[in-house]
Amino acid sequence: MSLLSAFLLTVVLLLAMTIVSIRVSDVQLPVRYTGYGLTNIYRDRWYSLLSFGLFALVLGSVNAYLIVKLHSIRKGLSLGLAVLSIAIGVVALIVAAAVFRLAALSL
Repeated sequence: MSLLSAFLLTVVLLLAMTIVSIRVSDVQLPVRYTGYGLTNIYRDRWYSLLSFGLFALVLGSVNAYLIVKLHSIRKGLSLGLAVLSIAIGVVALIVAAAVFRLAALSL
C-alpha cells in the first residue's frame, strides 16, 4: 500500500501545482510544444492549462481504483500498475512544471 500512497502523492502534487500556477489573464500562454510544423510552441488561453489538473484527476481515480481491485486478485499485477502509474505521474509532474515555468515567463 505504500506504492499506492506514493502514487496518490504524485497526483496530489500535480493538482496542487496546477491550482497554484494558473493565473487568469488575457495573454495567450504557451501550452504545447512540438517538433513538427512551422511553429514549435503553440499558444492558447489560460484555461487550457487546466487540462493538467484534469489529467491528474483522471489518472488518480482510474488507476487507484484499478490498483485496489487488482490487489485482491493478482498482487504482482497491481504492484506493476502502481509502479507504472507513479512513473507516469512523475513524467506528468516534470512536463507540467516545464509548461508552467514557460507560461510564467509570458506574463
